[in-house]
Amino acid sequence: MSSPWESGLRSQALEALPEIDKLAKDLLSPEKYEETNKVSLILLKSREKRKWAHAKLILEVGLEPSRPLMYLMPLLQGLPRCTRDCIRYLGDYIDLLTKEMGFEYLGGRCRRLSLGSNASLLEKSEISEIRDIAKALLRYNRFLYTPGKHDFSLPPGRLHRFTAREVVLTTYVTAVLAQKIKTISQAARTAVEKDNLYMIGGRWGSRKRVQYAGR
Repeated sequence: MSSPWESGLRSQALEALPEIDKLAKDLLSPEKYEETNKVSLILLKSREKRKWAHAKLILEVGLEPSRPLMYLMPLLQGLPRCTRDCIRYLGDYIDLLTKEMGFEYLGGRCRRLSLGSNASLLEKSEISEIRDIAKALLRYNRFLYTPGKHDFSLPPGRLHRFTAREVVLTTYVTAVLAQKIKTISQAARTAVEKDNLYMIGGRWGSRKRVQYAGR
């Protein structure tokens, strides 16, 4: 029998903050957005049925680079639990790709900057595609990645900072943003292909948490 706390989490699992839902609607196709509804609902079914939803999410975002995506995989398989850690590792993936895009277009210092700082710099690019990506990255950082790392308060009425649905939406949004970055950045594609350019560890928020290890 589920505890009252677990029952409460399940009752809130399909909720999503308006800003997260709006980001998903702006970036996803109508078909993909509808798919997130299906996946979110199945995460509340039996353990056996949840396996399909877990596999769908893993397939959507991929497995490379293995750091951080191999760390993410068991967390996605634990949904509807472990929501905050899912957001963190999804954000780490976007952070790494943005560092490489920034390095390619703006120079080496971008590998040492945060996602928000890189997005702010990229928003000033003369290339319209990069500006569009940067605007989405600023929203992603504000509503997902930074709260996932630093905000331990709860939205009003919530039992957890992030819901299962918000993880589903973030997974699909992450996949779209990653593809946009890889399409425009050879450096980002190389980082994925080489799969060993970054080390992740240390305290959350530390500049040394994500370190470039490639040549």
